[in-house]
Amino acid sequence: MKKFRLTLITENQNSIDKGKRFADLICETLDYEKKYEISKYEKFENSYRIEIVGDFKNRNDLILESIELTDRIASPWIVRFDKNENKIELMFDKTDNSVYRNIKFNVLIWANFEIE
Repeated sequence: MKKFRLTLITENQNSIDKGKRFADLICETLDYEKKYEISKYEKFENSYRIEIVGDFKNRNDLILESIELTDRIASPWIVRFDKNENKIELMFDKTDNSVYRNIKFNVLIWANFEIE
């Protein structure tokens, strides 16, 4: 069974409750169960690390589903594609050109999406 792992780093969140609300909103947006791990991210002040592991719903095209899921959050994403393994890794890094699909996602500063 193929799974994905989405790791998110936030900024400007001064409480774990704000981090949890953000993680809940991401799970709702991805249409996945609200199951995640959250911890303080010490590299930046007022930051949290959120990790979501989910099952792919469309087993026929993992690449397309990966791109579609990440695009629900923000863009652009850097893509690393491995044709032999039929795997993709996507990375988001906040810049002046970042576009968020929901204004509440603007606390996202970095994200990594990969197939396991």
